[in-house]
Amino acid sequence: MKIGVIGVVALALLAAAACGGGQSASDKAKSQACDASSDIQAQVDTLKGLPLSPDSVDKAKTALQKINSDLDTIATAAPTVKGDLGSQLKTANAAFKTQVQQIADSITSAQSLTAAATALASAGSTLSTSYQQAFANVKC
Repeated sequence: MKIGVIGVVALALLAAAACGGGQSASDKAKSQACDASSDIQAQVDTLKGLPLSPDSVDKAKTALQKINSDLDTIATAAPTVKGDLGSQLKTANAAFKTQVQQIADSITSAQSLTAAATALASAGSTLSTSYQQAFANVKC
């Protein structure tokens, strides 16, 4: 009798673990990559909304650092994501990372605040367009 009860309890615990006891590595990676992709969009929107002012350069640098961190998260997670989404994330990430680096270089290498503000003025719209093109096929 005790063996039967123990067996039933053990089966119930196994069933609970299989049904929701944990997230698969692929699902966790997908969640991380998709969250990072959403955050990139938010940071791009922040860049688009920055006024032309001296403190906007610092805000832009912060947003670009967050975007780079999100790109690193996607690069780490994408190989674990199953199916087409994994390859879509890798391709989009690589394409967008190039654009982000070019924008970051143009802002950080500016010789004056005026030059940085000019680079910043186009950064938001350029990155927005680049993001839309790179991540258009990514369906999170």
